[in-house]
Amino acid sequence: MLVQVGVAAGLIAATIVVQALFMSAGLRTFRSIEARRPEYIASRPTPVTVTWVLFLFVPIILDVTLWATLYCLLGALPTFEDALYFSMVTFTTVGYGDIVLNKDWRLLATFEAMNGWIIFGWATALIIAIVQRLYLQPEAREPEVRVAARGQRRAN
Repeated sequence: MLVQVGVAAGLIAATIVVQALFMSAGLRTFRSIEARRPEYIASRPTPVTVTWVLFLFVPIILDVTLWATLYCLLGALPTFEDALYFSMVTFTTVGYGDIVLNKDWRLLATFEAMNGWIIFGWATALIIAIVQRLYLQPEAREPEVRVAARGQRRAN
């Protein structure tokens, strides 16, 4: 049991690193575009939101793949396809039960479900932050947009 807990803790840490790196890169890019071309972000909230949501799927897919790879390396599931399917169902907490881990490793599934729950909550918070910035706080951004646009015109 301690081995399973240790393995799960290591993989949870890895998925947190993946999520944090993507969050940092995405927010840095958003802020950079907003600072350089505020009118671009302000005038295209829907495409920006769609891009952001799709971008946040990438680390989730990587996380699921990490768990599936672990299951294969441990021999807990027979094929990578089974492992990927099981991991996706577990990470999303759907849990169909048509494929299960062998008894030696089944505790890992509970940790993966908790990991998925946390990661999806984190991704949801990031989506809400961008939606608030784009749709619910436009008055807070309008002076920034006007000032930045004026500064850009003066620089040109």
